[in-house]
Amino acid sequence: MPLPDAWIAVSGFIKGLQEAGELYSRFMGYHNEDNYGAGKYLREQCAIGVIALETFRRDFDGSLPKEAADRIDRFLGSRLATAAKDPSTEHRGARGALVGLAAVEAEITFILRGRQEQIRARSERAFLLLQRTLAVDGDVRSRWKEAYKSGEVACERLGSLVLLSQGIYAFKMDAIGARTDLVFAEPPDESLLFRSIEGLVLTEWKVADAANAIARFTEARNQADLYKEGPLAGIELTGYRYLVVVSQKALPSTSIPPDDTSTSGITYRHVNVVVEPEVPSKAAKK
Repeated sequence: MPLPDAWIAVSGFIKGLQEAGELYSRFMGYHNEDNYGAGKYLREQCAIGVIALETFRRDFDGSLPKEAADRIDRFLGSRLATAAKDPSTEHRGARGALVGLAAVEAEITFILRGRQEQIRARSERAFLLLQRTLAVDGDVRSRWKEAYKSGEVACERLGSLVLLSQGIYAFKMDAIGARTDLVFAEPPDESLLFRSIEGLVLTEWKVADAANAIARFTEARNQADLYKEGPLAGIELTGYRYLVVVSQKALPSTSIPPDDTSTSGITYRHVNVVVEPEVPSKAAKK
């Protein structure tokens, strides 16, 4: 399950607990007796919420923004989380846990939906811009034709410029799994990144045709899997990685693997950049 979907599930459960807690509070306001153990049951459900948060934190350890991971760890180490698991606290533990769960849910939702979604959208826009520019701008198309002949290094350099025009710094892996610049083939200046870009995105670029596209996508995936550095807090897209294959003509759909999600919750996007695209009306006639 992708990280965003997993968080939606955890967030939905916590919000449901909030509603249950509010209902319990109203009932107790009318009649201050709990003959059926609703408070105890609510505390037990809060414990399940804490466990769900622990599981989410563990499953997405390598892809969570540092800020989000730190906020979750702070809550899990608090008395509010501990009380939820302590049967002796009964409804008192439920009250404290509900406040803590609600607070951390709001924090993590803000972090994940805010900057991460913006970085992802800008990345998608950059690839859309590149493909449409290739369709209408002959000068750009000529440069990409030459790059295609030269190989993947030339293509990834041109591609990095398009991404940067949208505020996205694209990088790839070196031999030891560290970030390296697509233009200068050296580690990026992190202080410069924080001052100048909207987001940081892992990409792997390959040159292919219909006959070897599947193999090139596989190579790109294997290289992307080598990534071992911790994400840069707040500016790195942690839930998506882009596998880009540049081809002269559009690849058939059977040569482009569907996007897939790893066990760590990272979605691999398969992108085909077509150097000599046909306009849709001409392609439809074939």
